[in-house]
Amino acid sequence: MNIITLTSDYGNNSHYIASIKGSLLKHITNIHIVDVTHGIQKFDKIESAFVLTNSYKNFTDGSIHLICVETNILEYKNIVIAKYQNQYFIALDNGIINLMFDQQSAEIWILKKVLLSNVDLFVENDVFVKIAEHIVNKLPISDIAQLGKLTNGLTLRNVNIEEDGITAHVAFIDGFGNVHFNLSKTTFDEVRKGRKFKAYYARKNFFDKISMHYTEGVAGTELLLFNSNNYMEIATNRGNASQLLGLKINSKIIIEFFN
Repeated sequence: MNIITLTSDYGNNSHYIASIKGSLLKHITNIHIVDVTHGIQKFDKIESAFVLTNSYKNFTDGSIHLICVETNILEYKNIVIAKYQNQYFIALDNGIINLMFDQQSAEIWILKKVLLSNVDLFVENDVFVKIAEHIVNKLPISDIAQLGKLTNGLTLRNVNIEEDGITAHVAFIDGFGNVHFNLSKTTFDEVRKGRKFKAYYARKNFFDKISMHYTEGVAGTELLLFNSNNYMEIATNRGNASQLLGLKINSKIIIEFFN
């Protein structure tokens, strides 16, 4: 059975989700549709990329991911089919794919312009579905697209690495108010080299230890940990870290290492 996922900023009270699912089931047999989320903040490409980057690795080879965020075809012009690690990602050339992975490691296909004629403004329900059908039927992508490059670059705030410190930034805030940074455990450990540390995160507050789970300490305790995808995260036991600490997208965490 073929897996097709949906990621969107539609919310859960619109007809758009049902329309796309209906079109997929109408045109493609033997599929399983998975909702990654429809709660992306409106037009938030950074959040879209972060959610998908931290979820697609759990899907099987051949899975198809429809990225239904910022799909204004009049603005972004091109529809992209990216093949990466034996999975397919369908989106507009709006920067989301750039954030998800290095395009040099992926096959980037640009949908042929002739297939965009007479397309209405709901391209997800029309063109995205047709592309998914083409892939599920194991037809050559070259029939509908040509190899190309992404044109709309989008980058997160950089992780600044020095010999004795790291500065990272908030990339995503989840539904629990947990604050996710663009810093992997691998990078943290490589720079740390076993040393002690202080991680300053809000109003001169700092952590000097890594917690192992979300329920350490009493309710209201602030925690620094690496999540299941091995990215740094600040959480609050039974609380909303983002609201309590005033942390937002691109807020800094400054980490100092010492002996």
